[in-house]
Amino acid sequence: MEMPEDDNEAPVDYGSGPVAASGAVTETLKALAASGELTSSYVPTSTGPTAYSQGAFGPAFAWPVIPLHMVLLPDGRVLAYGSDDKGNQGAKLWYSLWDPDWNPNVAGADTSPFQLLSNTTGTDLFCNTQLVLPGSGKVFMAGGDRMINGVRNYAVADLDFFDPATNTMQKQPTPMQYRRWYGTAITTQRGDVVVMGGRDDRDFAGTSTKPATTATYATTPEVYVPGTGWRTLTGADSPAAFGETKGNWWYPKSWLAPNGKILTITNDGYFYALDPTGTGALTKLNGKLQGTNWNTTSLMYAPGKLMSIRNTTQVALVDINGTQPVITIGQPMSTARKWGFSTVLPDGNVWLNGGSRNANTLADAVYTSEMWNPSTGQWTMTANAAKPRLYHGNTMLLPSGAVVVGGGGAPGPVKGLNAEMYFPPYLFNPDGSFATQPVINQVTPKSFSWSENFTVQMSTTAAVDKVVMIRTGSSTHSFSNEQRRMELDFTQDGQSLTVKAPAKATEMPPGYYMVFALRKNPKAAAGDNRLVPSVAKIVKLS
Repeated sequence: MEMPEDDNEAPVDYGSGPVAASGAVTETLKALAASGELTSSYVPTSTGPTAYSQGAFGPAFAWPVIPLHMVLLPDGRVLAYGSDDKGNQGAKLWYSLWDPDWNPNVAGADTSPFQLLSNTTGTDLFCNTQLVLPGSGKVFMAGGDRMINGVRNYAVADLDFFDPATNTMQKQPTPMQYRRWYGTAITTQRGDVVVMGGRDDRDFAGTSTKPATTATYATTPEVYVPGTGWRTLTGADSPAAFGETKGNWWYPKSWLAPNGKILTITNDGYFYALDPTGTGALTKLNGKLQGTNWNTTSLMYAPGKLMSIRNTTQVALVDINGTQPVITIGQPMSTARKWGFSTVLPDGNVWLNGGSRNANTLADAVYTSEMWNPSTGQWTMTANAAKPRLYHGNTMLLPSGAVVVGGGGAPGPVKGLNAEMYFPPYLFNPDGSFATQPVINQVTPKSFSWSENFTVQMSTTAAVDKVVMIRTGSSTHSFSNEQRRMELDFTQDGQSLTVKAPAKATEMPPGYYMVFALRKNPKAAAGDNRLVPSVAKIVKLS
């Protein structure tokens, strides 16, 4: 597919801050800080009883770049990148760090919740793939954008790491074997990283001064082994799974399956299982879903259970816990959401937001959101956003239990240098006031292995109903490639919970997770057993 070039005339939206034509705003962060737009208050200014059933959005706030790539770091901050500070394509110049817990009243606090830092690696990170490495906690960033003869959206093979300890990026000496733009990275049960899909060259008709080019695709997966380097999976090369067909190269929807293989659902509806050992092998599985476009969302909402939005509003539920996929067609969602997002929440519900009925079209942007309950299979409508979230919009769960929703643009129709916070219904009482969240004092140890016990120390002796682990987010382009949730067994003795870690690395692979404790809301309506999550603690499973 041909991608538009930079849209320098699209308006820039800083949320509650100024809106101006691109290039008309300089030193954005300083100006917004001086005007008071950079605030630590993301909560709604007022809520009513509807928040108990629909949740609520807080006010829009400025972000120093379009956050079209988001990563939740092990220290709770959010790394975001993908544009410059005017919302233009390309990430050669800037990346941002956001502290959701920033408090200007704490002694020694930074003057802003954001840091805007220069990317000096020489890699244009626009539309690469990213995740947190399970061993080091550094952010793995593979591929990106390349300009040929002044034309964007070719690919690079670069590998870069972001180090949260120093807030710096470093280009790694050994790149991938293949250049990839719009690839997907998945962590295996061994802590390796499989990278699949992506395009290399693009279709370009050429001009009198610029030669034509033909699209080529990175159809061979490869594996990065930390401390060792790359291994090419020549036995798993597949133009059908990762090539031109139906745009299957475009951020493949892939997950680590319970059997240790990487399962991919293609846009034309087929299932492929990738064995990443040795030189790799790819097996086509049984079953077929309705075709869809690359701009519909999918997620793993429970161990081995997937939701895949197909075409417009069809909801396909796929169980991959057995030898072959088991497909069920669920209740459809309310409206088409091209470039919408899906997020699994601590209580197990799935929240869908954003998008537009026609791709990247402001006139039919979808401001509504909706919630799916896996226990009942039913959808309910939730709160309306204030801002459109179209192509390059983004969504990610935070340790607070709230969800950050930001971005959009590059190309327009609006450059979304802003975000909103969504507060799900579980954070509210029936009258619309905020519910009291359980408090985890500490988790010990902070790093543990599979089937080991760890301790969650609560602030009170009140009964805890559930303990869940959710992998820290890494999201872009309607897909959070590392998202997964599991409920854990535990016993309670007073304020102390003894919790059993996940048993299988194929269900919860090594890496960083949020641990939430959930408790019934004592102010809940009669017969309503909703659970209120704590603020999570981030732990390491290794």
